[in-house]
Amino acid sequence: MTEWTPEAAVARRRIAIVVNAHSRRGQVLFEAACAGLQARGFEIVASHAVKKPKQLGAIIGKLVADGHDLIAVGGGDGTLAGAAGKLARKNVVMAILPLGTANSFARTLGIEPELEPALDVIAGGDVAQADVVRIGDGFFINSATIGVPARIAQDIPSGLKRWLGRAGYLGYGCYKFLTMQPFVAKISIAGQPDITEQVVEIRIGNGAFVGGLRVIDGADPESRDIVIHLVLGRYAAALAGVWAANLAGWRPAGTRVREIRSTAFDLSCTPQQPISVDGETGTKTPVHVSIDSAALHVITPRGSDAESRTEC
Repeated sequence: MTEWTPEAAVARRRIAIVVNAHSRRGQVLFEAACAGLQARGFEIVASHAVKKPKQLGAIIGKLVADGHDLIAVGGGDGTLAGAAGKLARKNVVMAILPLGTANSFARTLGIEPELEPALDVIAGGDVAQADVVRIGDGFFINSATIGVPARIAQDIPSGLKRWLGRAGYLGYGCYKFLTMQPFVAKISIAGQPDITEQVVEIRIGNGAFVGGLRVIDGADPESRDIVIHLVLGRYAAALAGVWAANLAGWRPAGTRVREIRSTAFDLSCTPQQPISVDGETGTKTPVHVSIDSAALHVITPRGSDAESRTEC
């Protein structure tokens, strides 16, 4: 029996496609994605436009059980994270269709957040082995955040995000910023003294982008570790300075952000904090976070790797 390889799975050009049709652009672009893949020489062996996101996991699980080894997943970062949890450590290649609002994971990989460029990557890209991060009982592939992004994800009006997209996300973020309060974070890493800081935000990165903005420099799905940014401060003004630097494309001053790298750690906060996990809510501190290194086969732009993406 021939040994399975991700390169052979892509070369067969037999692809299953699953799109979160409840996402902002999913329903509109589902048929265009299928047509675009066929135009690029792929045979669509299964296709699902899923209007109830809770069904996505079961559908992806069945595709894997049926032996499909190249699966295109379309939706936002939360959809991609859920799919990654199902596909990690499987003989399956995941292809990315960035159909969400921020599309942070696609941006992290260097995939332009539009359908046609994403289809070109699927047709002509390389296969990388990406890290998947376990957080509590779930997974993420790009980032988890505590602070303003988590508060946005927790209660942003669905219509605002759905119809205004990234602009609505950022505008609501400005509103949540005005009510943000500092908190105490404790990070415990085996064999090291505990780290305790008063912070206004925490960013946990497997990827560099949060909310469509590059804010966690050095974080990458092929780095084999997790980057933690503690945004230090007692007042909202400290957070405003860091986000202003991010919006301008600058790296915030080291006195404002403490960076930690690890493969596993425990995180607790006082008071307890909600966590946005690739844009999805429901997780809260305390949590254990650990990396599942090189667990996911994913198609990336040709020639793209952790080093080249860090230089961008």
